[in-house]
Amino acid sequence: MIETTQLPNGVRVITRQLPQRRSAALGVWLRNGTRHEAVHESGYAHLLEHLLFKGTTELSAAELARRFDAMGGQVNAFTGRELTAYHGLVPAGDVPELLRLFIAMLRRPRFTDADLAVEKQVVFQEMAMVEDSPEEALEELGIARAWRDHPMGRPVLGEREQLALADAAGVRGYLDSILRGERLYIVAVGEVDHAALVEAAQALADLPIAAAVGAQPPVFYPGHYIEEGGGEQTPLLWLLPCPTPTDPDYYAAVMANHLLGGGGSSRLFQALRENSGLVYGIQSRLEPYSDTGLWLIQTACDPRQADRCRHAVEDTVAELLAKDVSRDELEMTRRYVEAGLLIEDDDPEASMERLARESIYLQNHPSLEERLARLREVGPAQLRAALARAWEKQVYMSAS
Repeated sequence: MIETTQLPNGVRVITRQLPQRRSAALGVWLRNGTRHEAVHESGYAHLLEHLLFKGTTELSAAELARRFDAMGGQVNAFTGRELTAYHGLVPAGDVPELLRLFIAMLRRPRFTDADLAVEKQVVFQEMAMVEDSPEEALEELGIARAWRDHPMGRPVLGEREQLALADAAGVRGYLDSILRGERLYIVAVGEVDHAALVEAAQALADLPIAAAVGAQPPVFYPGHYIEEGGGEQTPLLWLLPCPTPTDPDYYAAVMANHLLGGGGSSRLFQALRENSGLVYGIQSRLEPYSDTGLWLIQTACDPRQADRCRHAVEDTVAELLAKDVSRDELEMTRRYVEAGLLIEDDDPEASMERLARESIYLQNHPSLEERLARLREVGPAQLRAALARAWEKQVYMSAS
C-alpha cells in the first residue's frame, strides 16, 4: 500500500509498505540539479551534496559518519541534471533516525571554507577521472553539443573555473535559495511507519513553499562530430532525444531501447559483439527527465575499425526501422522488461527510487499491473515509430 501526506508548505511524504522486511529504503529527494544552476553556480548542486556530509551543528563529520555506520546499512547521495537524492538502505527501525539526520544535514549544515577547499579538490579529482575516461568525456561533450546554451547541457560536476571561485557563504546562500517545500520529497519503502516519518518531517514544515523554477526545455541540436582521440580504443556515441515519462511514446521507447541494445540478445550486441567481434560491449539506455530526455547508444572499438563499427550500428538501426519485429522477438523483449519491473517491485531501493520519480514526473503511482498493461500495448509499428522519431534527430560523436 502506498500512502502520501503533503505538508501545508508542499513537502511530500510517500511510503510503501513491504511487509515482513527487516530493511527499508529511505530517500530525501530534492528537485534540484544542473538545470537549476546559474552560470556562476555551475557545479554547486553536486558540490553541496559533498558538503552536507561534513556534519551538522550538533555532529561533526566523523560523528555523523559513525551514526550512519551504526545503522549497518548503506547511506549515500547522488546529484543529477535535475534531481538530487540523499538515500539509504538500513534496518527498518532506523528509518526515522536516518530521516532526522538527513534533515539536520539540510537544515543545519556546518561546512566551512576549509571543508570547501577539501571538497573542491575531491571534485577536481572526479573531473580528472572523467577526463581520463574517453567514453565519459565524449558523453559530456556530446550532451553539451546536443543541448547547447542550456543548463541541462552543462556537466553535473560543474565548470572548474566557477568552482574555483566558490566560497562557503556562496554555497550556503545557494542552499537557502533551493530549500523549498514544494521541491522536497521524502520517500520510504519497506516495513516503515508512515505516521512516524510524517512526524519527523515536521522539522521541514517551516520551509517556504515555492516550487522549483527551471529553464525552459532544451532544444536538441542534431549533428555529427569527430573529436581527436589517440587511445587504444575509439569511443562511439549516438545521442537521441528520449520521450518523457508522460509521453505516449515512452513505453514504446523502453521496448525499443532493450531490443536495440539492452541485453545479450539485443540486436546491437549480437551484431557487433557476437557475430563480428568488433566490440567488447555496447549499450543503449534511456535518461528521461521532466520535459526532455536522452537516449544514448555507446560503444568503443579498435581505432582501425571505427568506420566499420559505426556502419554496423547504423545498419542495425536501419534494419530495425525497415522491417517489422517478429512476434517472438517482441515477446522476448516484453518478457525481459516485465521481469525487470517485477524484480524492481521486490527491491526496496529500486522501488523507492521509482516512487520518487513517479511523484515528481507523473504526480501519481501507476500500479504494477497498469505498467505491465502499457508494455503489452506496444506493437511493432509503435516501437519502430518511437525509434524513428528519435533517430532522425541524432547526434553522432567519436574520438579517433
